Amino acid sequence: MGLCASGDAQGTAQEQERDRKINAGLRKQQKQVENEDAKRMLLLGAGQSGKSTLFKQTQLLYGKKLAKEEMESYIPIIIGNTISSMQTLVEKSEELPERKKDGKEKYEHKCPKEADIVKDSDRESLDAELGEAIATLWKDPGIQATFTEKHEFQLIDSASYYFGKVRQIADDKWFPDEEDVLRSRARTTGIVTTEFVVQEHHFKMFDVGGQKSERKKWVPFFEGVDCVLFVAAISGYNKTLFEDGKTNRMEDAMDLFEKTVKEKMLEKSSLVLFLNKSDLFQEEIKRFPITSCPRLADYTGDHSYKDTTNFIKEKFEKLVPPTRDCTIHITCATDRHNIKVVFDSVREHVLNESLAAAGLTQTMMQ
Repeated sequence: MGLCASGDAQGTAQEQERDRKINAGLRKQQKQVENEDAKRMLLLGAGQSGKSTLFKQTQLLYGKKLAKEEMESYIPIIIGNTISSMQTLVEKSEELPERKKDGKEKYEHKCPKEADIVKDSDRESLDAELGEAIATLWKDPGIQATFTEKHEFQLIDSASYYFGKVRQIADDKWFPDEEDVLRSRARTTGIVTTEFVVQEHHFKMFDVGGQKSERKKWVPFFEGVDCVLFVAAISGYNKTLFEDGKTNRMEDAMDLFEKTVKEKMLEKSSLVLFLNKSDLFQEEIKRFPITSCPRLADYTGDHSYKDTTNFIKEKFEKLVPPTRDCTIHITCATDRHNIKVVFDSVREHVLNESLAAAGLTQTMMQ
């Protein structure tokens, strides 16, 4: 009897091991099927277009919530963004008086002590003294006047956001929230990937660096892409590239978009264009006409938001070959509701395109 019991136990153990291996194999196979079925979405666009902000917003909306360790990793980025932005404003506040009419009275700051504290910072730590210096400088009329000329130099879009809460950031107990993370600016190098499931549909999104030095890394990701999401900063019409300080950002975006829509490896991919940073654009057109961009110099309409955005949309539409379709959305990547509405529309578009390619329709699938 003892031998029989031993044999049964051994058989049970063997069966359990066999079942474990079968289940593991099934899980692996299921994962492979999911990966094969996943809709691949590739984010393209020039540097500072808001592409990575859109990527982070999509993660926050549909992906896994950022773990505490991930949130913590943004602390040095946010601190660096805050300090370097004020260092730039202090520098320009001292430079502009030399080349602007009435410059000394209008642009020069009146806070030499605080300016020295900011200049001496290594950008790695933000204590109470430095935080107070930045807060004081931000209220200075000369710094405020310099800020209005930010189209003439390189300054991150979230600078004013961080200045407004610099005392909080300087507190030892401060920890970033999702909005702080979303607005942080770090140059994308290489490839960043996220995966998420929406209504049982699996998506993979790839974010690639937009600076000119990073664009050569795009090609390996062109194969098998279901949808290209091209992001262009509509507010960049009166600014230059970070890389060279000369090339107009809107012109660079148009040139890059034209190359993208003509790329043979992407000719079967759905094409969606995000004209991003609409909130900043609305502020810019109050002071600067869109004709300041050479590619928009033929505009003859008024400075209304509706007419200017329609004109820019038409300019991009003309770059798309007649044989291709392109869906265009005006977006603000920091506005979660706006991005959710837009992305839900994009998601449906991608799924419908895939069904159409397979000779199916949503109605037939229901």
